[in-house]
Amino acid sequence: MAVHENLQSMSIEAIEEYLYIAEHSVMTAKPTGGVYGYPAVLLLCCVVDALSNYAGHPQNSLGELQSILSVTSKQVKDFKNWYRNLLAHQAIIMPGTQLSPESIGGVIEFGSTGEPTIIRVIPFYQAVKTWWNGFDKASIKPKFQQEQAPKAAAVNTSGYFMTSHLLRDEYPTDYGPSSPVKKPLK
Repeated sequence: MAVHENLQSMSIEAIEEYLYIAEHSVMTAKPTGGVYGYPAVLLLCCVVDALSNYAGHPQNSLGELQSILSVTSKQVKDFKNWYRNLLAHQAIIMPGTQLSPESIGGVIEFGSTGEPTIIRVIPFYQAVKTWWNGFDKASIKPKFQQEQAPKAAAVNTSGYFMTSHLLRDEYPTDYGPSSPVKKPLK
């Protein structure tokens, strides 16, 4: 567990963890072929959504994709509806679209009408990670609606923010169920 004295440090840690797991997802081959594209894309969309909020775009717009990938607002809207929203709420992507494990090529392949029909998950991860590395972390100013917070906070928080705290060296490289390496959590 990490104790955060402010929401900015919590957000930075969460984004770093999302990116770490997204990297693992796109760099790990599934036994049946391909990579773990669905969780990677969903986590990357979470990162883009957060960065969009911090960059001043409307809430839940994924507007920062326009800067990260040089796409139009219509293409961002299609991307959000066909990939992010369906993955988050129904665990599917729009029929007629696909995720690709190819590492060569642009992040998005557009159909004949300019719609984002193929997402290459490895270049998508690389683009979001690069954008994050150059993102002004001082602009991260999380907001929440106080009326939605618990009426009585957990007693051990003492006004601080508690989150998970994963240290990369505490976990083996392959920590899947078939891994011969088992390391206890601390």
